[in-house]
Amino acid sequence: MCAIFGILGAYEPERAQEAFDRLSHRGPDDSRLLLRRAGAWGVHRLAIESAGEAMAQPLEDSGEAILFNGEIYNYRELAAELGIEAESESRVLLAAWRRWGADFVRRLRGMYAVAILEPERKRVHLFRDPAGKKPLFYLIRPDFIAFASEAKALYVLKPFFLERRRLVQYLGYQSTIAPHTLDREVCKLEPGGRIELLLDPSEERRVKNEECQVPIIQNPKSKIQHSIDDPWLSTPILYRDEASAVAAVERALKEAVALRIPSKVPWGVLLSGGLDSSLVAAMAAKRCTEPIRTFSIGYEGYANYDERPWAERTARHLGAEHRAYPFGKREFFETLEALLPLLDEPLGDPAMIPLFFLMRQAAKEGIRVLLGGEGSDELFLGYRTYREYYAVEKARELPYRNWLRNYFHKHYSENREWEWYKRAWEDQPIFRSTAELYTDLQLNRLLKQNVKDGQNLEAIRPWVERFEASKRSHPADWYSYLDLKVMLGEVYLVKQDRVSMAAGIEARSPFLDRRVIETAFAVDPQLRLETAPKGLLKKVAEPYLPLEIVHRKKKGLNYPFIEWILEEGGVETLWRVQRKTGLFREEQLRFLTSRADRGKFRQHLFPLYLLARWMESKWRIES
Repeated sequence: MCAIFGILGAYEPERAQEAFDRLSHRGPDDSRLLLRRAGAWGVHRLAIESAGEAMAQPLEDSGEAILFNGEIYNYRELAAELGIEAESESRVLLAAWRRWGADFVRRLRGMYAVAILEPERKRVHLFRDPAGKKPLFYLIRPDFIAFASEAKALYVLKPFFLERRRLVQYLGYQSTIAPHTLDREVCKLEPGGRIELLLDPSEERRVKNEECQVPIIQNPKSKIQHSIDDPWLSTPILYRDEASAVAAVERALKEAVALRIPSKVPWGVLLSGGLDSSLVAAMAAKRCTEPIRTFSIGYEGYANYDERPWAERTARHLGAEHRAYPFGKREFFETLEALLPLLDEPLGDPAMIPLFFLMRQAAKEGIRVLLGGEGSDELFLGYRTYREYYAVEKARELPYRNWLRNYFHKHYSENREWEWYKRAWEDQPIFRSTAELYTDLQLNRLLKQNVKDGQNLEAIRPWVERFEASKRSHPADWYSYLDLKVMLGEVYLVKQDRVSMAAGIEARSPFLDRRVIETAFAVDPQLRLETAPKGLLKKVAEPYLPLEIVHRKKKGLNYPFIEWILEEGGVETLWRVQRKTGLFREEQLRFLTSRADRGKFRQHLFPLYLLARWMESKWRIES
């Protein structure tokens, strides 16, 4: 686990070093930047499986260089198939690329961002894992191509320029959607993305990259090669009854948990007290002779939010060495101040603040790896809204649909259900990910820019088209697929990556193992829906955990963030930025802030507040 950075083309060594140094928090154990005639490339290392070994990256061999961030859990098996020594993951990855080309990633079991450079051919190949666990950003300029694990390194090479149009995506989905960022030029590779970039100034001409909408240099004989690795859309349906599905899921998850238990460094489990993390902890405990270590967080004086008693109940059952930390208003604002400098752009998920606090506490205990339950809700339909969306799907079949559509247009409501029914009667995709927050019409009322109806649908249009082109058609498959790409790939896993890396911890997610995902998609989608929320997973968990843990109602991570923000004058922060930028329509801003004070639109206010804090802290506001 580490950070990767590279430039191919013209560069200044001092500027390259400064950009590389911006990523040092991701790899506290070792660093190496190589300055070459054709460019510069380097790696910061957080040593996990390679702890105690010499640094193997960047790896240069026969005119090629490879940089790798992540963990490949089956690299030894791949080495045996390739007939080489498994001396390092990077060596195996380079050999796999030479043998199988860009399709080598389909054989990888793990999380990764990989860059392969061919300096003499002026080519860069970038790869990101299908779930989007590891980030990768890139920048294309007339005289160089650059890439990095976090965009902050690229902003050393060019000034940040806020693209206000992208605020529609941020507020709509709590994050920008790949390939876009809030910067006008910097792009990010989407989950599962594979891209080949060519820099050839000998016959250069300016063309438009339609995905990132920035000028690039391209040879008339060449082009950007781009594709997506979606291993689950082609997965056949193998399990049509509950018994076989439960057995298959248990097998895959047990193996995934076992693969992620490190052998060289202290590790633990983030234990919320819910089903997902509790099952991961239970499966991990069964593989260990010593007590496992578990970590949770709670909120003093807010019993409705505090799940520490459930986490402690699970820890006692497993005989775990458990740590629980209180988190209050003081910790909230202190942690936020530490987090803001790490964010290259705001993220609308308030859970990142207590998660960062908890990661830092675990790091103080010497922990280097933490297992968690990310991905379970998306795969096994754990969110209540999935069934609500499915019920609304049937509205497409109602008679007098045109009359109903016209009636809705004349009787607008801020409530999300209004938008769902409108989409149903307009034959639009109703579900646009669990990450969706502001609808287009809400954004049109809030922002001082014309937000067209359906504008944020275009942000996820590539995923819509890929799903429609597959053999999948059931709504349950669509819900899982899109949430893997957006809710996880653009929000939850971004949150997890930034805060874990900043704390010097590697976060591992057994539910996002390639085979676990494929197994979930091999289950009849109607069976997954009928047994939702997470009925199949509950059957898996029953032999491992107390039934009161298995079957208790899902609560989700929530805490009194809005109460604290309002108590400390957060609304005034919004108005200060409004006076400086004029981004918002003030009448709608007053509406949202007044409703938040009464417990409404809580989730809508947080991304606005964080955007204002981010702008103030970095002064990234157009002049």
